[in-house]
Amino acid sequence: MSFSARGVFWPGTAAARWLVIPCIISILLCVHLWQERYFLRFIPLPLSWAHIVNENSSILPNNQPAQPNGKIDLPRHDITTEDGLRKTLNSFQTFSPVSAINGMPDYTEITFAKWVSEIQAKAFFCTDATQLFILAAWVQGLKVREWHLLSPGWPAGDGHSVAEFFNPVRGAWQLVDPQHATIIKDRKTGQILNMVEVLRRYKTGQQSEVAFDYGPYATAMSNGARGNSSEELFFKLGLLSTPVLQLRQATWFAEYAKTFLISGNFVIGYPIVVDAWTHHGQVLWTKLSLLGLLITGSIFLVAGLTLRRGRHDK
Repeated sequence: MSFSARGVFWPGTAAARWLVIPCIISILLCVHLWQERYFLRFIPLPLSWAHIVNENSSILPNNQPAQPNGKIDLPRHDITTEDGLRKTLNSFQTFSPVSAINGMPDYTEITFAKWVSEIQAKAFFCTDATQLFILAAWVQGLKVREWHLLSPGWPAGDGHSVAEFFNPVRGAWQLVDPQHATIIKDRKTGQILNMVEVLRRYKTGQQSEVAFDYGPYATAMSNGARGNSSEELFFKLGLLSTPVLQLRQATWFAEYAKTFLISGNFVIGYPIVVDAWTHHGQVLWTKLSLLGLLITGSIFLVAGLTLRRGRHDK
């Protein structure tokens, strides 16, 4: 069986042959987007637009409810009150050892049950403490989310994790550092701050207006009981330069409702650009790939329709 030059496998005109180029580019862009789809789901925002993360919409959610894959028997205190919030944070310090004499938690083949066992026997990491707080908030039916404070480029294992929950009594998001039992406040008013407010003060050099309330653990944390203190992690180490609001937890920890064949909402996080771009490069490259795919796809579609119309006119 043979085909002519104008057969179905190869367009007969020079113009038609050029369609092969955008077709190949589109395929390559699709491959890249599929391989890096995790980064595609992060929506970067400049600090001037960061207030969006405290609002909510179907397109740009500010949290994602989920069903945890297990339970932990922790004291239940009403975290919408400052007294209950303090007691909850204090309970984490007794839940996980301060000393690392038993080694570091082992996360290989992690499950919810194994995670609970590990952090009860060994000193937890910041992400573990944040997840404990997330569970405490979920039990009370509250919106809660995680902030990652990272080093430039998002190197694995380098950074800090804190939590923020929406207090319906105050009508505001409130920021805590569960690993250090810290409530982050305005130094003058004593009101609990949200992360966007902290970032703005960091950007404008008003760090002295941010207070870190450790409760009964002030001396222990300043002496390095859980590593660097909250102040050091926020300001001295400069981790506020690369903040990422993370809306979705790991699949071993919690399950999210399926939406359009994906777990949870399409958006899973917001890298906040405080100054220069310091976030993972793929966050931008995936957006550029998507733009390129839209352009090449449009070229392919318009050119194909034009060629088809031309043939019908003959």
